Amino acid sequence: MVSRPRRTTVADVARLAGVSAMTVSNVLNAPHRVSDSTVQTVQAAIDELGYTPNHAARALSSGRSQVIGLPLYDEVSEENPGLGGFLHGLLDGLVRAAAVSGYGVHVTTPTAGATEIALYEKLIAARQVDAIVVLETMPNDERIEFLSQRRFPFVAFGRTGPQHRQCWVDVDNETSMAGIARHLRESGRESALYLRTDGSLPWIHQREQGFVREFPHTEVRSFRTLEEVAGYVSESAPPDVLVADNDAFAVVAMRALQRRGLQVGEDVAVTGFNDFPFASMLDTPLTTARIPLRDIASCLFDRALLEITGADDQPGRLVTAPLIIRSSA
Repeated sequence: MVSRPRRTTVADVARLAGVSAMTVSNVLNAPHRVSDSTVQTVQAAIDELGYTPNHAARALSSGRSQVIGLPLYDEVSEENPGLGGFLHGLLDGLVRAAAVSGYGVHVTTPTAGATEIALYEKLIAARQVDAIVVLETMPNDERIEFLSQRRFPFVAFGRTGPQHRQCWVDVDNETSMAGIARHLRESGRESALYLRTDGSLPWIHQREQGFVREFPHTEVRSFRTLEEVAGYVSESAPPDVLVADNDAFAVVAMRALQRRGLQVGEDVAVTGFNDFPFASMLDTPLTTARIPLRDIASCLFDRALLEITGADDQPGRLVTAPLIIRSSA
């Protein structure tokens, strides 16, 4: 009878790397606790032996679910074109990052009439997840307050207040929009109309501040709907530069300008922010800032792992959205 080959163990990896089994465990589960050189040595041994962690056994021994939670509200609508693609890109990046460490992602939405915090309570009580990803955080966010009081691991896409752990990842909206402003200035444009989303979300103010700081001759107008944008651009004097704080506003404005017989990119420069998939498919492709969703998702998961393992608090992480130059500006 032919016996099955013995499974490579943590002890085998430790022996080859010349470290303890605990060090190998730290490299796999809490790499922040060991030096970079040790991580490299252990990883080389793992690669040489072809070691694959037994995630089921690890979950059983640690009492963890090996899952992180991503509560979502269904907010995709005509006034949020591209949001579905944004969420899909973030989820795809999160799933890929989690899979490398043997984790899964549990996506769930609150039932009708229920709050997001009520959903958190269910996830925590059922021990379904090891950490929760909180999206679009606000100043004095009650979700962050709840999770902090419960001392449950979480990571935020958006900054947390100074009184809470700085376990967040966010787009550096101000720096990224300032990059758009510098590009427009360097191309010889002198005055701008800034199309601002009417709302209180932090990114709205951050993007506006970044642009106005670098492009002083700017008129700022706020809009709630795409129809309001189209109406205003159709009737107002054409600006030298038209800057929108999101791609949807930019595309609607471009169409309004083109209906007036103006050539986008020549008569009027137009820029957006996000780089939704449709931005590159327009007759006049849109210059915009690309939010690097996979990089953000990877940072979110890495920070979630630190929270799960009880690491010391660290500063939050800002990720710059690079400028994608196309023919609209």
